[in-house]
Amino acid sequence: MVKRHTTLNVEDDLIQKAKEKFLNISEIAEEALRKRLGEVEVLIDTTISNCEFCERGEMRKATRDNLDGLTWLYPDERWICPNCLKTKERTITVGGAVHQ
Repeated sequence: MVKRHTTLNVEDDLIQKAKEKFLNISEIAEEALRKRLGEVEVLIDTTISNCEFCERGEMRKATRDNLDGLTWLYPDERWICPNCLKTKERTITVGGAVHQ
């Protein structure tokens, strides 16, 4: 990402306190803007090779060209195998009740 210089108006005492605590004001401002804009940063553990629902082991990750494999499920933030994905897909929540 390309970063640009900008000017912020911040109270002197806040800047001084931030410097004393070795806080990165640019980083804090970026985080605050992302949060206000609703942007979420997600860290994906790519070392997992089994389904986190059924624990079926040693599967490869799905790709854009070959969907047969583990898929990253968001917002659950877990890896899921094709079988569990089909099962979960059939479960529909309507008005608080689960229907299959």
